[in-house]
Amino acid sequence: MLDRHVRGRRTHYLAHRSPALPADDGEAHRDHRCNRSGAVRDAFGAHDVCAGGGDGRVCCPVLGCRLRTGAAHEGCAMKVCLCNNRFPPKVVGGTELIVYDLAVQLRDRGHDVSILTLSDSRAAETEVVDGLRVHSMPNTNIYNQFSHAVRSGLKKALFGALDTFNPFVFFYALRHLRRLDIDALCTNNLKGMGPAIWLAAWCLRIPVVHVLHDYWLLCPTSTMFRNGRACEQACQGCRTVSSPKAWFSRLVGHVVGVSNFVLERHRQQNFFGRARPCVIHNARQPFSAIPSTPTEPHKPFRVGFIGRTDATKGIREFFASAAAVHGGDLELHIAGRDNEQVLDALIAAHPDLAVVRYGFVAPKDFYPLVDIVVVTSMWNEPFGMVAFEPWEFFKPSIAFTSGGLPEVFSAFPELTVPRGDVAALGALIRRFVDDPVFYRDMARRCHAQRDHFLPPRQLQQFEAVLLAAARHDQRDAGVRAIEVERDTRS
Repeated sequence: MLDRHVRGRRTHYLAHRSPALPADDGEAHRDHRCNRSGAVRDAFGAHDVCAGGGDGRVCCPVLGCRLRTGAAHEGCAMKVCLCNNRFPPKVVGGTELIVYDLAVQLRDRGHDVSILTLSDSRAAETEVVDGLRVHSMPNTNIYNQFSHAVRSGLKKALFGALDTFNPFVFFYALRHLRRLDIDALCTNNLKGMGPAIWLAAWCLRIPVVHVLHDYWLLCPTSTMFRNGRACEQACQGCRTVSSPKAWFSRLVGHVVGVSNFVLERHRQQNFFGRARPCVIHNARQPFSAIPSTPTEPHKPFRVGFIGRTDATKGIREFFASAAAVHGGDLELHIAGRDNEQVLDALIAAHPDLAVVRYGFVAPKDFYPLVDIVVVTSMWNEPFGMVAFEPWEFFKPSIAFTSGGLPEVFSAFPELTVPRGDVAALGALIRRFVDDPVFYRDMARRCHAQRDHFLPPRQLQQFEAVLLAAARHDQRDAGVRAIEVERDTRS
């Protein structure tokens, strides 16, 4: 573990200067924080600092807090805080599981990992989840976003305004992060917490890595989906709301996109202009330690859909593509909550289709029941883990080219069709139904490609980025992430 003391070294050799946050580009060479915290000088490389046995840590007062100006170095464990607005066992989506997996792996690698998340009440909570210290900060916005109550437009507007910068979050995070004395902060989904977390870390000179899982920074709904269509760019209203967040994004030293699509979509809107960008695709642990074996397709052929049965997930397009198969011997299997109550109408509109409804089913229990999974997302999926999860069970998947989905299928572009082209998707389904040889070949190829989305690759890449952030090295992260990617492919 990194030493928590300076061991008598001179600040000239120990202090690393974190990236400046100028008021405008013309002042990019100035670091206004130096006037508050005392002179901070450029140091030699992190390897030189660590060669003497120290960790490059110097404490200086800022806003009544003690901050650290040093950083972790290669070969040593880091003290890292992962921040996300939800954390297991409270799960609303895939991000919580990704953050959990990353936290466990970093801990198992010897790093000191803590979790900062959001409570469902006005009170703070601290607990231990699978050996991880989880601190839930008070929920100080006007309502709890995770409850299922109906809210007026006014309440939603007030929530969004306070979420842009919540002073209660800022001061609470300032105190909490000061106590943690971490080397790097990795933020993920921040809805309900907001960019105030970044400002608190900046005041304490804690390097920030932000991971983009959705579009909340650009759009209050997090989906960039309106009137049944994906938004190609932020509308005027969203740009107005998001502009303060874009300014705060200059506090972030490294930004990670779960796909190149979601990363570029943010950079096009002037987010993270000062951050070092890189792409680390999502990864998931296997559902089972017991390897699956190939199976012959069912008769009738089972076409699966898993997820919310709403417009963003393309449930209508799923039915339309199945209808376009024209007489194929197939059966639709649908797993997911029907919150919008659309399934009955869709089934009635397609009386010739055999449909099996499951409601909510765990993915590991659903995938073995079907022969193929269809991903008809009409919104721009940031990445779409549902596209590669079935591969573990030798079940191919096919998808629209929405958002980051083409990056999942980079090895199988023939398994994607243009978004909304239900005729082409129906033809692709028909090929799987009619050609057992093609089905078996794609099942084996997809299963082999599943290894690319296992956590060890993701862990190595995140370690490289967090290490570079802790060393305040904005050039090192992207290079190391690329090197790790090459190593895992070789």
